[in-house]
Formats: sequence, structure tokens, C-alpha cells
Amino acid sequence: MTDGMSFNDPGFLFSNRPTDREREAERQVWEEERQFVGRCYKRATWLVVLAMVFVAAPTGLEKWHWHVVGGVAFFVTILGILMLWRRAFANGLICFVFAWGILPSWIYIAPAVLSITKEQYQIIAKELRRVL
Repeated sequence: MTDGMSFNDPGFLFSNRPTDREREAERQVWEEERQFVGRCYKRATWLVVLAMVFVAAPTGLEKWHWHVVGGVAFFVTILGILMLWRRAFANGLICFVFAWGILPSWIYIAPAVLSITKEQYQIIAKELRRVL
């Protein structure tokens, strides 16, 4: 009828509770991981945004779109793996979705989005000139 602790066992004299120093060290490790994941996510975001702007911008470099998207997808995938390694599963999976789904699709969708945007801009500008 023991509930896990007995006076015959000398373990009751020792505390398994972490010390303040151990708790602070663990907190520091978590904080460093959080900052690392934040930097990785910020870099991945910038890479994706710059690649999307490059694909959408009329630069005349259309033959390089797949090369740029492939390179960005590679680096974003590496950053996603690093985030998964640091237990940031949502951020890592978002990186994979952008690297292998949204960026390649953007090459096909960007021209349609730009033409629709130009049409909407002209309609809005015409209405504003009429109102003002």
C-alpha cells in the first residue's frame, strides 16, 4: 500500500524539481530556438515575396522564371526543414506549401492576375475621375 513514496526509500530526501538555474537555461534555449525560427521564417518570406515580384514584374526575363522559382523553392525548403528541426511544425509546413505549391502556380497565374489588376485599376481610376 505505497503510493510511490516510502520512508524506506531515501529518494524522498532528494528533489527532482529543476533548480532556478536549470529553468533559466531551459527558458534561454527555448528563446534562442524561437528567435532562430523567426529569422528563418522572415528570410523565407522575403525570398517568396521577391520571387513573386520577379515573376510578376514585366522585366523581359520570362525564360528565367522557372530557374528563379526553383532556386527559391530549394532555399525555402531548406529553411522549412530547419524550422521543422526546431519543432516549428506550422511554419515549416507553410514554407513547403509556398515552395512547392504556390510559387510554381504563381508562374502560371501571375499574367492573369496582372491583367485583371490593370483592368480593375482602369475602372477605379475612371470612376474616381468621374466622381471628383
